[in-house]
Amino acid sequence: MEEFVERAIECGLKTIGFADHNPLPNGLGANVRMAEAELDDYVQCVFDLRRRYAGRIEVLLGLEMDYLEDLEDYLKEQVARHPWDYIIGSIHYLDAECTQISWPKNFTGETAWLYSRYFELVRKMVASGLCDIVAHFDVPKRSGRAHTEHQLGDITRTLKEILRAGLCLEVNTSGYRHPELPRPDTYPTRTIIAEAVALGIPLAVNSDAHTPDDVALKFDEMERFLAKHKDARLVTFRNRRQLAA
Repeated sequence: MEEFVERAIECGLKTIGFADHNPLPNGLGANVRMAEAELDDYVQCVFDLRRRYAGRIEVLLGLEMDYLEDLEDYLKEQVARHPWDYIIGSIHYLDAECTQISWPKNFTGETAWLYSRYFELVRKMVASGLCDIVAHFDVPKRSGRAHTEHQLGDITRTLKEILRAGLCLEVNTSGYRHPELPRPDTYPTRTIIAEAVALGIPLAVNSDAHTPDDVALKFDEMERFLAKHKDARLVTFRNRRQLAA
């Protein structure tokens, strides 16, 4: 984790936030997340880095929370356990057993079903009140299936739910390193970002770094893009409170 902080300083960032994938019960999705027994250690590591780097860079404590149906009580207890600066809500699975990933490789089903189910879960997550930021809004496109005009109504409906709940939309640059996409792109697409801005939804730019080299990926490009949208409102978080960036 120290290498991520050092890389952020090298990139000239004033703040870095950690948001590891949250534990889930009974080993669900265990290949991509910390175990339940590791959560307290993760939090302590972030606090230690915050103290060590005080005056050089601000270190924020976050969590990327996988939302699963019927696990809301478990997730509420997890969220209440530590003084998070922010919770990123994400939908990685389309089922409660974590067997159907939200961007299935070699997907042979209906594009309409894939996006409909995904956005249904995003709306349920938004309504739960468990998160502050909605992650990688159109991530099903990693399956190789981009949304079509038939999904535009679902997209707008979901954005309006985010606005109504007072949440923030993540502008995630990790698509620039995902070879599954036909071309490098943000999550969500710039068209959806523009729609979110027009609705008045605040944004948070995130590189979703999985290695130190990923930190601040394409931030300069995003700064130039968002500068063209004069109404774009960028935010950050402290103690789960939304603040102007």
